[in-house]
Amino acid sequence: MAEAKPRILQGNRDMFWSVVVLMVIVGVFVGVAGQCAFSPSGPEQGPIREFDAAASLAEDARTLDFPIRSPEVPEGWTSNSGRVQSLGGFTSSHVGWVTGERSYIELVQTDAPEDVVRMVDGEPRPSRTMVPISGREWSVYNGDDVRPVWVLDTGDTRVAVTGSAPNSDFETMATAVQDSEPLPTG
Repeated sequence: MAEAKPRILQGNRDMFWSVVVLMVIVGVFVGVAGQCAFSPSGPEQGPIREFDAAASLAEDARTLDFPIRSPEVPEGWTSNSGRVQSLGGFTSSHVGWVTGERSYIELVQTDAPEDVVRMVDGEPRPSRTMVPISGREWSVYNGDDVRPVWVLDTGDTRVAVTGSAPNSDFETMATAVQDSEPLPTG
């Protein structure tokens, strides 16, 4: 009597159906877990996490040793982040917004010298140009593969604008921040 071949050696058709059954089992587990989604039109933009920029900047004005401004941003911009951190051994206040076009812009205020501020994220920006905004000269620093940094020296403070937003949004933020008065300290 001849011995039957082991099941693994019986043919491609058996292999195909085994894989189909395994894929169905995996599909059921993925569906139950709810960790995957199918979106033929691409990913959907999630909600923007909101952050109270005005309260954060007011607190920074009370606790930091340099003037802090709170700019009036356009409607449709949503503040989503803020922090106080060290910048080259100096303290800096950072607040970020998602603009109406879903790009990002960040306002940095510090008492650090301009040479420190131009490397706000540790990346070199050797190229410098000047941009006039409402009668004030902003230094614009650029470099390879880094976001631009616009810097205004107000005397006591250096104000910087950086992010992935277009130049028009940089100009909007620059105008808003230079037109605002420093917040009360205390």
